[in-house]
Amino acid sequence: MHFKNDRNQLLEFLEQLDSQKEPNFGSMTPQHMLEHLCLATSLSNGQVKGELTVAPERASRSKQFMIYTDRTFPRGIKVTNPDGSLPDFNFATIEAAKDALRKHIADFDAFFEENPDETPVHPVLGPLTHAEWIIFHSKHFTHHFEQFR
Repeated sequence: MHFKNDRNQLLEFLEQLDSQKEPNFGSMTPQHMLEHLCLATSLSNGQVKGELTVAPERASRSKQFMIYTDRTFPRGIKVTNPDGSLPDFNFATIEAAKDALRKHIADFDAFFEENPDETPVHPVLGPLTHAEWIIFHSKHFTHHFEQFR
């Protein structure tokens, strides 16, 4: 799914997702997945300032691998608390999480319309251009949508 070109399909998927959907893989619930995508999108839309959490050389290699190849997002990456539990919800309901994600996506578009040369930082991939964020989000959203197909 292309983050920009398949926007209607993306929004349709959000409408169909409910809190009882079991994942095909991984331990996230549908609401955890939506909140995770909210965080990733907020890094790219200027609302959350990302900081590099790996060495710049590793970020460069990871960026080349994730952005500039046809490789899909790997399965098995854990997004949990240090004790292995899933994070607490930031939103009271899955519908609120859906609304927040829709807003973050709209904010992404507006941010880059106003700031086309900005390169918000991804914690593992480093600074990304608008085009690179599109590729990242396309792969990331596809990965998580496959998680709940």
